[in-house]
Amino acid sequence: MNERSDDELVAGFQDGDETCFNELVYRYKNMLYQYIKAMVRDESAAEDIFQEVFLSFYRNMKQYRPQGKFKNYLFTSARNRVLNFFRDKKEMFSLDDTDENGNPYLHEQLESGEAQPLETMELAELGRRIRQASLRLSIKQREILYLKQYMTFQEAAQLLQRPLGSLLADHHRAVQKMQKLLREEA
Repeated sequence: MNERSDDELVAGFQDGDETCFNELVYRYKNMLYQYIKAMVRDESAAEDIFQEVFLSFYRNMKQYRPQGKFKNYLFTSARNRVLNFFRDKKEMFSLDDTDENGNPYLHEQLESGEAQPLETMELAELGRRIRQASLRLSIKQREILYLKQYMTFQEAAQLLQRPLGSLLADHHRAVQKMQKLLREEA
């Protein structure tokens, strides 16, 4: 089965095929929502922002010109809304927050019915160590690490409107710093 490109889906949606819109939402829902949730640290706000991104596209779909950059368009829209969220809150956020059940926002829990209790504890400890180390990175470095989970360096550079070389250098420094921090803590 041939999977249609983002541009083909956008064009289909612009021609009135609602199933194309639904497919675009389905295609990007996990990565976009996880990015938003990791940045705003508030599940309710993340859901609202996610919906705003797609609602805005839905309302303005006739103005969008498919050029092979739909993912970048979505992440730019999400990033702008995340920045507005913090501007409106006028406070910074901490990446070590957890939800009401004590689960960390940044790292999904692995669902494996076969995991042994010791393995589960080790994974939880590693997640805690990674979160603690990430707190010691600059916001710019954290954002690059999170974006890299969902897009290429080229796409991230376009989204952040930064030269690719600078982004690569910052990413490399962030990874090196994370490694150093994790070694120091071990």
